[in-house]
Amino acid sequence: MAITKDKKKALLSEYVADLKSAGCTYVINQSAIPVNVATSMRKEMTSVDAKMNVVRKRIFLKAAAEAGLETVDFKNFEGSIVAIFTKGAEDFSPLKVVKNFNKGFKSASNDKSIFGFLGGWSNKQWKDAAYVTELAGIPSKEELISKFLYLLKYPVQSFACVVDQVAKKSA
Repeated sequence: MAITKDKKKALLSEYVADLKSAGCTYVINQSAIPVNVATSMRKEMTSVDAKMNVVRKRIFLKAAAEAGLETVDFKNFEGSIVAIFTKGAEDFSPLKVVKNFNKGFKSASNDKSIFGFLGGWSNKQWKDAAYVTELAGIPSKEELISKFLYLLKYPVQSFACVVDQVAKKSA
């Protein structure tokens, strides 16, 4: 659908403002996503203090250049491009939201619907899809604390079980 020049200028200024105010910007490729899933994902993004927009590729690339970010070519990518703008400089929680939705698609055996990481800008430098996918796999602070506490608790719990079994056997 064709849009007017005024609408393109408005989109360009909106994208530039979002890119400049964001700590990190991640770009994902979406394909065959139902509207209700996109809406619930948008709500989850706001809960992790991020903003999600479906963007027009060429206008977004111009906005990235105007915002002083490293240039990237999205012309070879099929489908819609979604930009996720985070507030913090090292905030990976929006990536976890995308990863969880992808797991939901795989478990529902919906082969058509998918979110694919294309990359992202961190400190005005472009990071590729492999880097962003790796960031999505990093456990959160809460997960790391719970794993650490489990590691501390496990030897004591095992010792208590052994002592209990010895007490039962001798009694």
